[in-house]
Amino acid sequence: MDLGSVLQDLRSPLEGLGMRMDGLEGSLTMEPLAGDGSDRRFFRLRSGSLRVVLLCSSPPKEGKTGEDLSYQLIGTHLRRQGIPVPEILWSDLKRGLFLLEDLGDCHLQKLASRPGRNLDLIYGEVLRLLVCLHQKSRKGFREDFCFDTPRYSPSFIYTRELEYFRKAFLIHCLHEEVHEAELKHDFQKLAEAAGTFPPSLVFHRDFQSRNVMVFQGKLKLIDFQGMRFGPPTYDLASMLLDPYVQLDGRLQKNILKLYWKLACKLWNGKHRDFRKSYESVRLCRNLQVLGAYGFLGLGKGKKQFLRYIPRAWNQLLQWLAGPVRGRYPQLEKRLREIERRKSHFIHRRQFAPAQCPSSDRSEA
Repeated sequence: MDLGSVLQDLRSPLEGLGMRMDGLEGSLTMEPLAGDGSDRRFFRLRSGSLRVVLLCSSPPKEGKTGEDLSYQLIGTHLRRQGIPVPEILWSDLKRGLFLLEDLGDCHLQKLASRPGRNLDLIYGEVLRLLVCLHQKSRKGFREDFCFDTPRYSPSFIYTRELEYFRKAFLIHCLHEEVHEAELKHDFQKLAEAAGTFPPSLVFHRDFQSRNVMVFQGKLKLIDFQGMRFGPPTYDLASMLLDPYVQLDGRLQKNILKLYWKLACKLWNGKHRDFRKSYESVRLCRNLQVLGAYGFLGLGKGKKQFLRYIPRAWNQLLQWLAGPVRGRYPQLEKRLREIERRKSHFIHRRQFAPAQCPSSDRSEA
């Protein structure tokens, strides 16, 4: 993409926002912003005291609802429901271009890493944002908002999370020979358990500390284009498994209790259903992120993601030995056997590049 040409095409909307492009003092400047797993590109545009973010992505294939359209539809919907997300100031969906409200550079990870921070207070506010999302966003949410399947169904879970883990992590990252049939029974059982939820509920699917911004003292949510109908417990699991901020066991238990207190109506007051859902989707999320770290780190050359594998691997083994012990015996047995042989290899991050499977989505 020719950025010079893009900026010329943006002259009218940028000048409409009060930004100067005449080359004089206070005229437009542009700086790239760091991204994570996505292939989308972000730039900060400045003119005097004005700032906006330019988002550039690939236009959708003909006849398909693209990620950009989902971003616009879901972003507009969330703002209408009173959920704090960045304002979309202008867009050109055919070219994959957006001008967005600039929320600065401080995300939750930075806030949680500051000396003297109080994680109990911080995550109390984060949890309220999450409950607000789960309670308000389902009103008027539609399947045609979603570019990447509208529901977190057992078939989606099996293919895009569990098989993704087997191919991208076990085979291509650890070089293990694991055939689909070996784990198929456990994966089907897990997919059915995780894909059972009240039908009107929606979730973010990548609720972690780099997708929550801190702007003018308030929390705002980003990267929401992957929302769909599904279990809100998945977002809770994503937050507690966050690779960027480590939360101790005490705080995790307190977060679970507070979430239930604030959001029990979503589960019709049935704590057993809530707990069963959380236990299943936490395992799915753990498997999915390991697949993503392998795919991004080796398949796409983003080596920074490999550093998160040892901790996610330990979390997976602990969850299989704890709350879901005995439910998925073949998976548990196979991973224990890999841990005996390759623990040193995993914890030293001695991963060799390999041909990784393609993936439509690579959240991490």
